[in-house]
Amino acid sequence: MPVIALPTGRVRDACLDIIEGSGMPAKKLRNAGRNLVVDDGDYRYLIGKPSDIPTLVSQGLADLALVGNDVTEESGVELAELIDTGRGRCFMAIAGPPAAAERFTGHASTLMGLRVASKYGRLARRTFESWGAHVKVLHLNGSVELAPALGLVDCIFDIVQTGSTLRANGLVVLKRTAEVSLRLVANPGALQLRWEFLRDAVGAVRSFVNGG
Repeated sequence: MPVIALPTGRVRDACLDIIEGSGMPAKKLRNAGRNLVVDDGDYRYLIGKPSDIPTLVSQGLADLALVGNDVTEESGVELAELIDTGRGRCFMAIAGPPAAAERFTGHASTLMGLRVASKYGRLARRTFESWGAHVKVLHLNGSVELAPALGLVDCIFDIVQTGSTLRANGLVVLKRTAEVSLRLVANPGALQLRWEFLRDAVGAVRSFVNGG
């Protein structure tokens, strides 16, 4: 049976909508409770933290997964991206106090040595390096918005949905860096060896996303 990994958290409902809209069984999935493995019809679903999803796929525990491209890019794991579902849209951005805005309007040299808080350390470094700037990244798993107010860092690099948390902490978007959405990804090996089992699922998601 096809094995599909799905993340918990903010995109859970969007993932369930995609599964249901694609015609795959989801009744047991919606009522999974604390179960992390759900067999429903001819499908098996693995439910895990977003950051664990690329590993589940790359290690062959799941054939397919719905996961944000922010997670896959931060993981550095090589996966085959099949479909941009367009769901769960948000964006990656650098945010900080309004006074820091002028540092992002000039030459890259004005960014050198910035202290940046993020749980996306790999992406943060790569983004600044693409502009020719080397920064100091402080890894924080949560409440990164507090870091500038406490004087730990100059700015943060994080995912932004509505911006309400930023505003509540006196921060503004200084630079929008990348668009984020849910992607259907696959284990490259599974695509070759198990395509006959996966073809219908992939086709169903593509049809749903394209409005068919």
